[in-house]
Order: sequence, then structure tokens, then C-alpha cells
Amino acid sequence: MGKLLSHPGVSSRIKNGKEVWRYRESGRNGRQINLPGKPGDPEFERAYQSAVEGRMVVASAGIVQIGDARSFGAAWRLLQRSNDYWLALDDATQDKNERYIKIFLKTPIVQGEEITWRDVPVKSMKIKDARKLIEAHQLEHPTKAKHFLVALRKLIAVAIREEWIEVDPTYTLQAKIPPTEGHEPWPLEIRQKYEARHPIGTAARTCYELAFWLGNRRSDIARLKWEHLVEEEVELPNGEPITLFAFAFRQKKNNKRTGGKEMFLPLRRQLSDALAPLPRDTGHVLVNAYGNPFSEKSLTGMMAHWTKQADIPAGYTLHGLRHSFGNWLAENGATARQIQEAMGHSSQREADRYLKKANRKRLVSDAFLIGEDKESRREAARRRAGFRIIE
Repeated sequence: MGKLLSHPGVSSRIKNGKEVWRYRESGRNGRQINLPGKPGDPEFERAYQSAVEGRMVVASAGIVQIGDARSFGAAWRLLQRSNDYWLALDDATQDKNERYIKIFLKTPIVQGEEITWRDVPVKSMKIKDARKLIEAHQLEHPTKAKHFLVALRKLIAVAIREEWIEVDPTYTLQAKIPPTEGHEPWPLEIRQKYEARHPIGTAARTCYELAFWLGNRRSDIARLKWEHLVEEEVELPNGEPITLFAFAFRQKKNNKRTGGKEMFLPLRRQLSDALAPLPRDTGHVLVNAYGNPFSEKSLTGMMAHWTKQADIPAGYTLHGLRHSFGNWLAENGATARQIQEAMGHSSQREADRYLKKANRKRLVSDAFLIGEDKESRREAARRRAGFRIIE
């Protein structure tokens, strides 16, 4: 066995009568990487430099095998046939994951090399490789890093299920998402501005009213039909019967996995007034000027267009109206369970966020009112004592 002082970590051995070279990372559990050719060869020097820098050695070093049956490309093909990991997802989630998976598969394993992650065996990915990929997306945008990591883990989950690997190389990683309130709720002045620009009867106003007074997601607004409008007698918690008009339907979210959550959303007077002049023979409640329903994806762009027409700054979205409805429920005394059912959440965690925000406002407001009351009493006492009050 020979060692090269000019190439720390490199040694050679005789295998099948031929001298072969390898690089071993420092440390007790350092990786051993086979190097192509011999010292001085361009191929050897490039592979050695990659190994020293912690990058993967390209195909000629025998680490990456083009067309490997257990590659990330193969994992992607299996994922698309998986009921648990793929087919049960809704269309929007599939689209998002597919977008990030294809970005990953087209990414070169080494900058400037032709070999991409599509052809890399899943077992070849190390924690440091996954970390570099996540950090690259983190620099571009924190949310993109999160979505990228979720998509990558779907490929790795398939590899683990197929017993190609035993350990997930991303298990210690997380995308750092800065604290945010998410989609901006619409304050009253913004809602009034929108309503002034878009009168009742227009598609812009109908979309707005459905989003706010039903708290619906984009997908359910686009799919809502007049046949979902029902008249039912409901018994209130105090035992009093009441007849309500309500939209009864199943949410699109998780409809492939669970059939979608069953919703029963009574019409408030404001929504009833907004829907009153609309024709009932269009099938869908929200339709364009030609009587056709909007696609789910188009509603995002249309709301951006409608808010711009109302001279409303960017950032107030369709989903922001859903958050506005959640805040409205919490501020008007709804319980966490009531908010959960009204908005179709699968757990009370999201509902608790609305309540926490509403309760914080109540507590702070109460504190200020207490202070104001004490100050008023103190001032009255000073007047009674004969102190001069400077107005």
C-alpha cells in the first residue's frame, strides 16, 4: 500500500494485480471514496478535489452509476404509483411536489458536471449533500426550501419502503421558516374599499363574499354549486329549532384520501343579500361573464386583478379572506371547536391561533381600559380635593 504526501488522505492498494487509489476522509468514521486513474491524471485530480471538498465524486469514480435501478429517478417512477405517498394527495399538492421533485432531479451533483441527481443511487446521498441542497433553496426563499424538503422526503420514503436504504439522510434537517402571520387578513377599511369598487352581482364581489362569509378555500369556492344550497331545520344547543339556508358539500382538500370533510355552512344575511340577484341556472355559484366556472388556479390571479382595480396594495389575497373570517369568528365569541367545524380544519390547532390572537386583543384592551378607569377616578378625586386641573 502506498501513500502520497502531495495528496493527504490518499492511499493505494493492489487489487486483481492492478494498483487502485482511494481517498479516506479524516475521522474515525470517514467515508472511503475510490478515485479513478492515477495521480497526475486530470480525472484523478478532479475526483480528488471533489472528495476533499466534500462533494460527490462523479461517475468515472464509480460512485454514481448511470441508470442505476435504485436511483432517485427510479424512486420518482415508483412514487407516482404509490397510493400512500402520491395517489392519495389532492391535485394541487401533487402539482407542487412534482414541481420541486423535477427541480431536484435536474440538479447537477457537482457544479459544472453533466451528471444530475436523477441518475444517483439514493444510497449515495449523504447528510451533507442534502444539507447543501436545502441551503441553496433557503437562500432563494425560505418557503421554497420547506417545500423542496417535503418533496425530497417523499422520494426517500419510497427508497426506505423498498429497502434501498435504512436511514433518511434528511432526518436531521429542517428548513428555517421565519415567523410570519401567513396570508394577510383583510382589515375593515380594505374590505370597504373593495366593496365600494365591486358592486353586488359581479363575479369579483361574489368571489369575495363567498371567501369571507363562508371562510372557504380557493378550491371549494371554485367548485361550489347551487345544488349545494339546502334548507334544513336545525336544533340549536339550547333545544330551539331553527330553519336555515346553508351550503352543504364535501371539501376538496383530502377528497382522495378521506372523501373530504363534510361541511354545513349557514348563509349569513350579508352573503344571502350578495347572492340574491345571481341567476340560479348556471350550475356553479361563481361564474365568469360567459356563465362558465372559474378554474381553481385562475382565482388567485383574478383576485390579484380585482384588488388592483380597487387600488388595494398587493398582499391581500383570496386566502387572506379566509383568515379574516377566522378572526371574525374568534372576535365574536366562537369556541375553538366551532371555528374548527366552520372552517373545515382537521384539528383545533389552527382554530387556537385565531382565538389566541383575539384573546390577546381583549386582554390588552381590557388592560388599557382598567388604566383609563383608574386615571378617571384619580382625576375626579383631585377635583374634589380642590386641585387645579389644567385642561
